[in-house]
Amino acid sequence: MGFFKKKSTLSDLSGRSLEELLILAEAAEEPKDRYAILLQAEKADPDNLQVQRKLLLHGRWHERNPAKFDFSVIKCYLLHAFEHPEDHLPQEQQRMTRELFDDERLLRCLELTDNKPQFIREYLEDLAREYMQIFVSGDNRHVPRVFGISFKGSLVKYLAYPAKDIISNIFQSPYLNAEEARVLAQAFYRAFFEHAHGQVRELDRLLGPEIRALLK
Repeated sequence: MGFFKKKSTLSDLSGRSLEELLILAEAAEEPKDRYAILLQAEKADPDNLQVQRKLLLHGRWHERNPAKFDFSVIKCYLLHAFEHPEDHLPQEQQRMTRELFDDERLLRCLELTDNKPQFIREYLEDLAREYMQIFVSGDNRHVPRVFGISFKGSLVKYLAYPAKDIISNIFQSPYLNAEEARVLAQAFYRAFFEHAHGQVRELDRLLGPEIRALLK
């Protein structure tokens, strides 16, 4: 979804089945439309885990202002507190970190699922994949340039550096307990592994044996 506003194509949602609403939400290009559809789906079935999960991952996309780039409306931006902690005051780091595990939508999902550890793991992996795509791989500053020529052939190698920072800072965070840090770091490592198509030698080298042991 882009930041530029598109004309809403939202039609009357009354009388739509839950299945129809989920299909409409998936196809919606405008975040406000998607959010409205998901809220209607929640109204139709408040205890539907699929609906609650979609609302959780949607975050605050519907609040985005087309005239101002505010990445915080993107749910996965919470991981920015680990890539660039210097950009966030301590209280903001704490808020962003704890939202990953204490979000009201997440707690609601955990009430509905039969497998809480699996839900947490898959939810964090989804956020990590999205962060890798948007904020790590999508940031040209991670790829050095010489005379205007970028070295994208070595992209995986260069992306290993911000990935290492994120994983290291997760384990060093004072706002996570040991289990939360392990699950979150594992989720990001898996996201990097998938993005790099298994080419993790440079990341493993940067992390070192001590952190690699914590990831197991």
